[in-house]
This record gives sequence, C-alpha cells and structure tokens, in this order.
Amino acid sequence: MSYLSDEVRKIVHDRAQGKCKYCLLSENDTPRSHTIDHIIPRQHRGGDGLENLALCCSWCNRNKGPNLASLDPETDKLTALFNPRSHQWSEHFQLDQATGWIQSLTPEGRVTAFILKLNEAERIDERSSLMKVWRYP
Repeated sequence: MSYLSDEVRKIVHDRAQGKCKYCLLSENDTPRSHTIDHIIPRQHRGGDGLENLALCCSWCNRNKGPNLASLDPETDKLTALFNPRSHQWSEHFQLDQATGWIQSLTPEGRVTAFILKLNEAERIDERSSLMKVWRYP
C-alpha cells in the first residue's frame, strides 16, 4: 500500500470538491469517507503523482479495483476505463434527471459504467432520492 501525505489527500479532495470523480456522489451523502483512487493502479506502474489520483467513493473504488479496461458491452473491443483526470465526465456520461440513470455516451463510458456498476438498482435509488432533495449531482 502506498503512503500519501495529508497534503496530497487534501489537494485531491479539494480538487474534486468532495465528490466521487466517477459517479459524482458527494462525500456528505455517504456514511463512509471517500478514498483516493490510483487511476492507473500501482500494480500497473501507476504512480502517486497528482495526475494519477482521483477522489472515489467506496462503491466505485471497490468495483474498479485494479482494472484499467474492459470489453465494451456493445462492440466487445478492449476499451480503457474513463480517466477522471484527462476526460470530461459530461463527454462520457449523461445523467437522466427523471430516473437517476447514468447513460453512457462513449465506449469508455460503457465499460466504466459496467465495471463500476453505476446503474445497479441500489445506486439508481440512491441518486434518485438525492436528486429529489437537490443533493445530486
């Protein structure tokens, strides 16, 4: 396990404004603190530099694990996951305001939604409930 200084953790947290960079869930709306994700995991030679670190909720972090890519559910082509440091969320995903469903707009979005299980019933219910009280995204 790598050691990240309190200063680095604060920078990553503040940069993300306390929201998971994958699902956009605020740390204020979850019982567990968000964690620091190595976008490219250390086991794949990802470093501890700020460009490789993103704030991540425990759900997304647990599901992402050491994954870098997956097979696109539509094309079966190997596709890299969404990179929250180099990609714009709105170019890869769109939130359905009526249902809380996160629609994937790109192959990277599709593989990320699949691997992170962004649209599991529990996650949709959570987003929908938060949207009703103006706390999501």
